Amino acid sequence: MGGRAADPGSEARSEWEDRVATTNPSGIESVEETERKYTADTDLTLPDLSGLPGVETLTDERIELAAQYYDTRDLRLLRAGITLRRREGGDDAGWHLKLPSGLDTRTELRFPLGDDTGTPPAELLGLLRGVRRDRPVELAALLTTSRRRIRAMGPGETVLAEIVVDDVVAVRGADDAQVQWREIEVELGRNGAAQGGASLLDAVDDRLTAEGIERSPSPSKLHRVLGDLIPDEPKVGGPAGYLRDYLATELRELELTDIAVRRAAPDSVHSMRKAARRARSALQTYAGDLGLDESVVDELRWLGRRLSPSRDLEVQWERLLDRVAEIPVESHREPAKARIDEYFSRQSEIAGIEAVAALDSDRYLQMLLALDALIEGLATAPQTSRKVRKAKAGDLTGSLEQLAQKVSKRVRAVGRADTPEERDARMHRARKGAKRMRYAIEVIRPLHPKRAGKALDHFDAFQDLLGEFQDSVVAREHLLDIVSEQGHAAESSFGLGIAYHREALLGEAQAVHLDDAWKEALRAAKPLWK
Repeated sequence: MGGRAADPGSEARSEWEDRVATTNPSGIESVEETERKYTADTDLTLPDLSGLPGVETLTDERIELAAQYYDTRDLRLLRAGITLRRREGGDDAGWHLKLPSGLDTRTELRFPLGDDTGTPPAELLGLLRGVRRDRPVELAALLTTSRRRIRAMGPGETVLAEIVVDDVVAVRGADDAQVQWREIEVELGRNGAAQGGASLLDAVDDRLTAEGIERSPSPSKLHRVLGDLIPDEPKVGGPAGYLRDYLATELRELELTDIAVRRAAPDSVHSMRKAARRARSALQTYAGDLGLDESVVDELRWLGRRLSPSRDLEVQWERLLDRVAEIPVESHREPAKARIDEYFSRQSEIAGIEAVAALDSDRYLQMLLALDALIEGLATAPQTSRKVRKAKAGDLTGSLEQLAQKVSKRVRAVGRADTPEERDARMHRARKGAKRMRYAIEVIRPLHPKRAGKALDHFDAFQDLLGEFQDSVVAREHLLDIVSEQGHAAESSFGLGIAYHREALLGEAQAVHLDDAWKEALRAAKPLWK
């Protein structure tokens, strides 16, 4: 990307990340929680915890906790790995919404306890609207916990980790059944995560496993109480199974990124739009082979278009700050940066509001329900006259070959463009076709894992080239819009002109390599249907 000035570029990215960081207008506190759970017998004795790395002292105390857990009647939150509870007792009494965030890690959103009516806060229920399919929540379980808490303290009395032994009594809301058990949780403190947290978790793990204490198979207390009420995932083989599993994965991603978009979390719109595009591409390519209703394709396209402005602005804001950081004259750099910030902050706020409005719409909910029905229909024969067609693996690879032919035509058409504008439009069509093909390869990866993996590696490189080209086209359009605004100093316009020139050079450099990059990607994909 040329000779970027390292220090200014780093500063620009940092400032941009601060701007898109999650805001908290409604009083919701967000914390990252990293913990490991272990099973324990009722006569358990904890091993000696002295001498853990970085730990200077250990404290020991008892705490009584009471929690009410809420979910929809069909346990949609639990099935998505989410828990919503109202807890009393301890240091963090209040409403807690726990969201999956990675291995051993979850994002916990906290809201003040409020009154004792047991009605979940509208702020948290609003975040869950898509996951719930707007269905009401009800009391799913009551848990009381007698906790022994040992805190591992580092220098300056900082809490590096908490090791707790919980004696739990739970009553299920569905049938009033009572469950009792003992478990161990090892959770990093906020300071522990920044001070070699993984090594401390591993050290505690070594002490526990040496005593025969094993990791818990249940990801949460509520799952231990209600997990048996969740139906097992159906085992579906063949083409219908490949598509079902792929769509189910993308639907889960849609649900979780829905929450992130509503929270204005960085990169959330991109993740949600990508999940919608993947599901749409898979259906466009293979729905005909299985005789599926393709109407949801249009709805997924609608969602992508509603999210597109917010995502594009996010990408372009960051990109143009990087580009301005390359301007050699500081007197031109700072005014140009200020104009970019003014332009994108105004547009991004509007686009973010419109994105959330789409998620609050009835149309969006109906799209999710249609995906639910489609995925269920791929697992079990639908209760209608139209059944899922039995397709063979060759049907899917044949559809992939046909798609490859379409993309090849689009790539060849780029070279026949008469004007730069026409070339740019044709490059964009080639890019969209290549993306669809990439996701189609992902669906049938179980057929030929090694061949598909090799093809996807080449498609990643091809998509990078096309994506960089398209981003340069859009960046130039934004720069022209910014320059056309009146009432700004000449220094800023000069700096923006330099940025425009650099973007033009970048775009041309990508276009030169289009044909060769496509030939390599196509060559890697052909073994999937040959």
